[in-house]
Amino acid sequence: MNTQIADAISDAYDISSILRVCIRSLEGDAPEQPGDGAATAHTVKQANYKVGDLISRLELVELRGERPDEDASQRTGAVQLLDKWQAARRSRSALMQELPDDHGAEPAELSELDENIEWLAERITCFEPKTDADAAAMLEWCVEDCAGQLLCEQYPRAQKAVIEYLRAKA
Repeated sequence: MNTQIADAISDAYDISSILRVCIRSLEGDAPEQPGDGAATAHTVKQANYKVGDLISRLELVELRGERPDEDASQRTGAVQLLDKWQAARRSRSALMQELPDDHGAEPAELSELDENIEWLAERITCFEPKTDADAAAMLEWCVEDCAGQLLCEQYPRAQKAVIEYLRAKA
């Protein structure tokens, strides 16, 4: 966990540097050159991406830090987490099918379901499998969540935990 915190702090310094450069370019006395606006916009976008990555990393550190303190009744295996994740996804799909094509704002239930789905996914990726069923559930989640699309940083984390479990078992 110390490495993750150190990486997060390093990213925070990088973001701070990027934003300082943007501030100087926006508040500076130098005349604006062609392309300065686009370059500044690009730099701010990069800072935004880094902030998103930083938030994800800090959430992971927080989740991993919470695990030992959790009440025993709150602990669930990856199999149970996967079941809950799948149920939440089915609920989301059903809600989306019920919405009319010309719906305006998204219903509150949708954002609540999305948050729950993401929370369960993060729990699955932070899980340390103790059984073959948990390891299989973690890999099943990776396959179902990606649906043949691009990978996110959560997949390798879950896969690495399963690999470590299998190596320790062998």
